[in-house]
Amino acid sequence: MRKMNLHEGIPARLVLMGCALVMLASADLRSAALMSGMVLLTTLLSSVTLSAISKFIPKGARLPAGVLVITGFVSLLDMLAQAFFPVSANMLGVHLAALAASPVLFWVGEGAEDQGEALAVRTALTTALFLAAATMVCALIREPLGCATIWGHPIGFLENVKIPILADTFGGYLVLAVVVAILNAVTAGKKEAAK
Repeated sequence: MRKMNLHEGIPARLVLMGCALVMLASADLRSAALMSGMVLLTTLLSSVTLSAISKFIPKGARLPAGVLVITGFVSLLDMLAQAFFPVSANMLGVHLAALAASPVLFWVGEGAEDQGEALAVRTALTTALFLAAATMVCALIREPLGCATIWGHPIGFLENVKIPILADTFGGYLVLAVVVAILNAVTAGKKEAAK
């Protein structure tokens, strides 16, 4: 996999790599906040761990080691989420555990093996915070307009004008497509300004 530089207009690609996470978690702000926290903690913990142990792992065993480390942290954080945030964890259901198969985590983990701890932490933070922002933006659009609620509390004046399809899978992809289009436009504008 080609190494991606976060300053090369990658934001839209990052959202597409994590589109399943963004789409699944963005129907409700509570689940979006939990998934964002899980992505942040998992990328940070796995990046630091893989960066620290990469010297001791043979090249041929890096992928299995990465899978083991990422899956271990996702399992640990899944159990903590079930214990401390049961409502949000139940909203996400099995998708919380499916975070272990996210291409974003493997991309960050793969990069961490070749970087020092400081650079691995910076890359993990940048990636996770960007995905968290995209997830929260999608949730801020989908929950009020699709369910007429915010953080699970009803918004009376939106009840008669809500668009239920935005709370469904199709609505998730629709909102995500709009967010990616805006990101592409912003990234293209910055590239033109830099020239």
